[in-house]
Amino acid sequence: MTIIYQRHRTYSLVVGDIKTGEGFEISNDLNISFDCTKTSSNKDKSNSCVIDVYNLSKEKQKWLEKPYIGVVLSVGYHDTTIKRLFSGQATSVSTTKSGTDTVTQITIGDAYVPLNHQTVTKVIPEGSTVGDCYKELGKIMGVDQTVLNGQNINTELLDGYPISGSCRQTLDELSNAYNVDWNVDGNVLRAYDADGTSTDDLNTAVVISRSTGMINLPYHISGDVRRTKKDKAKKEGVQVQILLNPELSPGSIVKIEDENFEGYYKISSLRSYGEWRGSAWYTDLRLEKKIKV
Repeated sequence: MTIIYQRHRTYSLVVGDIKTGEGFEISNDLNISFDCTKTSSNKDKSNSCVIDVYNLSKEKQKWLEKPYIGVVLSVGYHDTTIKRLFSGQATSVSTTKSGTDTVTQITIGDAYVPLNHQTVTKVIPEGSTVGDCYKELGKIMGVDQTVLNGQNINTELLDGYPISGSCRQTLDELSNAYNVDWNVDGNVLRAYDADGTSTDDLNTAVVISRSTGMINLPYHISGDVRRTKKDKAKKEGVQVQILLNPELSPGSIVKIEDENFEGYYKISSLRSYGEWRGSAWYTDLRLEKKIKV
C-alpha cells in the first residue's frame, strides 16, 4: 500500500489583468480562507469560490477594484505539489474590519466573463455533430481544452445548428436539446451525456482511501425525499470527506476503497474549503452512479 503524505499546507493566490499581464501574487505570506463549490452540470449551478484575504495592503486592494480582474487560487502540500484549485474572474470584492484584521473578500466565477459576456452569432454547418458545437464554443471562450465524452455528443446535426447569444445560453440550449451536461473547471470545457461521466477510462480514477486522505467513512445519502426512487432527479449517492485535493473535477471518476462502498463513482459535486492558518483543509465529495466494471 502506497501512503501519500499530505502535510504542511501551502497556497498561491495570483491576481492580475489578463490583457496586460500585470498583477501580484501572495504565497504563504498572509492568512487566507476559501470555500469553492463545483458541480458536474453548470446548467444547474455555476462553479464559484469565495476567498477571504487577511490584511492585504491597500495597494493590492486597489488592484481588485478593476472590473472582472483575473484570480487564480492554487493549493497543496509541501511534500507533494501545488495545483490550481480555482480560476476565473472576480465578480464582487469587499473589504471590512474584523477585530484587528482587515478582511478582503473576493467572490470568483469560473470563466464568468467568457460564459456571460462573450456573445456570438454563427451557424455550425450541416453534417457537424453536437460535439463540434461544443468545440466551437470552447474556441470562442478561449478555454485551454474541450473534453467530450458520450453518445449524445456524437449526434449528427443534419441541418447544422445556429449559435446566437451568450456562450452560456448556447451551452444550456445544447444541453437541454441533446441531454448533455457541461461544466467549466480550470479553464477546461467538459461536455458529456447527462447520465455519464467526463471520461470512461477507469485508469484515471483517483483512489479515495485511508492511505490517500480519507477523513471520515463514506455514508449513503438518499437524495431529495420528495422524489420517488424511479425519478432520475432523485440522485441517491455517497458522501465522503477527504484531505483537500485540487486535482478532482466534477463529472470525473473516483475509486472508493471501503468495505461498504467499494467501487467506482462519478463526482456529482464537490466543495473544497480551508484556512491556511486554521484547521480545515478539506474536500467534501458528493458521488453518484456507481459505475459497473
